[in-house]
Amino acid sequence: MENYWLNTSTYSNTELILFGIGAFFWILCYIFVIRGIIKYKFVGISASVVGANIAWEFLWAFVYRQDMGQVIQIGYYGWFALDVFIVYSMFRYGYKQVLPQNQKYFKLFFGYSILAWLVILYFFIKDGYDNAIGANSAYAIQLLISASCLGMMLRAPLEKGISYIAAWSRMLGSLFCGIMCIIHWPGNHWILGMVILYMAIDIFYICLATKNLKHTGLT
Repeated sequence: MENYWLNTSTYSNTELILFGIGAFFWILCYIFVIRGIIKYKFVGISASVVGANIAWEFLWAFVYRQDMGQVIQIGYYGWFALDVFIVYSMFRYGYKQVLPQNQKYFKLFFGYSILAWLVILYFFIKDGYDNAIGANSAYAIQLLISASCLGMMLRAPLEKGISYIAAWSRMLGSLFCGIMCIIHWPGNHWILGMVILYMAIDIFYICLATKNLKHTGLT
């Protein structure tokens, strides 16, 4: 029971705190995305990566298990629970992200993306390519999130359903978790590279979004 709630034998207090801060920022990100959905009937995260996101969260919440302790596992459950509403909303409003001539196919391909990512990530983790907390796959998905959300914002720069606060929270959440991973696994150059690449995209995203604040407001 000594390491049941927090695994202080494997991870330092600093590492656990860094990850906890990152997890909190991601929960904040989801809250503001959900707020935008309720207020504007628009999902402010790209449909192209929501399938990967929910698949990763389902697998690490219920199929595999990270080793940082039950407190962190509760955070994984929280991510999944909030993302369920985002996925539900994507089936309702996600068609707004695609061209009118493609909207009739949206639900089919979005549902397929969830199933495809479940299969890909299940075997990626099962075959030993991930690390103990799922960070190898998470940061590959993070890079996709950053790139696709930038593309969505460039297509609809004045869309109020794309939350400025959620973008900051997403960037900071992955940054704090990334710093923790870099400290704990200094030889994992994959995560280091993913963090550098996604941060470059997100900084550009934030700069563009800041210029649009006078039109979109602080959502």
